[in-house]
Amino acid sequence: MRDPTMVLLRYLTAMVGTLFARLRRGPLRPSWSFAFEASVAFLRATSRAASGRPALEQRAVWSATRAPRSPVMKRVRRERVDVGGVPADWFVPRASEGEPDHRASERPVVLFMHGGSFIFGSNDSHEEMIARIALAADARVLAIEYRLAPEATFPAAIEDAMTAYRWLRAQGVPERAIVLAGDSAGGNLSLTTLLALRERGEPLPAGAMPICPWVDPLRAGGSMATNERFDWGVEGDFADWRASYAGGADPEQPAISPLRAELTGLPSLLVLWGECELLRDQVRDFVAAANAAGLDVEAHEHPDMVHDWMTLHAHTPEAEAAYQEMGAFVRRVTKR
Repeated sequence: MRDPTMVLLRYLTAMVGTLFARLRRGPLRPSWSFAFEASVAFLRATSRAASGRPALEQRAVWSATRAPRSPVMKRVRRERVDVGGVPADWFVPRASEGEPDHRASERPVVLFMHGGSFIFGSNDSHEEMIARIALAADARVLAIEYRLAPEATFPAAIEDAMTAYRWLRAQGVPERAIVLAGDSAGGNLSLTTLLALRERGEPLPAGAMPICPWVDPLRAGGSMATNERFDWGVEGDFADWRASYAGGADPEQPAISPLRAELTGLPSLLVLWGECELLRDQVRDFVAAANAAGLDVEAHEHPDMVHDWMTLHAHTPEAEAAYQEMGAFVRRVTKR
């Protein structure tokens, strides 16, 4: 069957399966609406359809699942731009009636790296998340299309993020007006880019927002196993993703596993994650390490939530709560 047919079949199966499961035992988690639970079931079915396949086939499975364009996109302007050879998109809140044209340039900038296990994902797949961050923070978001594995392995993605950061500064954006952000693998990149900038003695941004960050690619067991019944990922895929991204590099090094890094001297962090996601334990450990290093850390574990729950904005109020936390953080650290 063609991919659209398979996507529709998975969606209908998730809806029907969720209906019968809830009739039998109620919601899987106390706060889950039917729509939220069915959406998680659909993501879980997609993960299992992609699981174990070669990286490029996994990318194709996920690319075929793109949702209809969100109405929120009418509230932002999206513009393609080349940032020193790295393709990227500006996401800028549309001016209110009577707002001066120069207002956009006064906004802080969020440099965003999408998730996708380092092998899939794009600005298209994440455009609603990116737009909502721009609106919540009243910020311009520069979202980069960093090179993906297996075609480009470590440290290609970090190099692309650093190129984009340097490009912003060359455009006259001061580091105090920049916040790094990313979800999942992009959350890893937001942290490893900070580490790379610090190592090279370059000015650091005002802060970073690792969202459900994959901070310990070698981790197994714990919440990786116990939360698999709630979350939509497949624990067995993480080792393959790690190997695909690392190539021949040592995955224990901090530039791949930021949980193992010396964190002293990094700027303010906002860390968001869900109670029911596979990555929960490693994110908790990272927050503990950041606090021990004396960093300014805002840490929010959202009850009942799965990995990247904020992408399901229409189905849970916890999504909007997360965006409001991001917006407040950006305004605080950039003093806007």
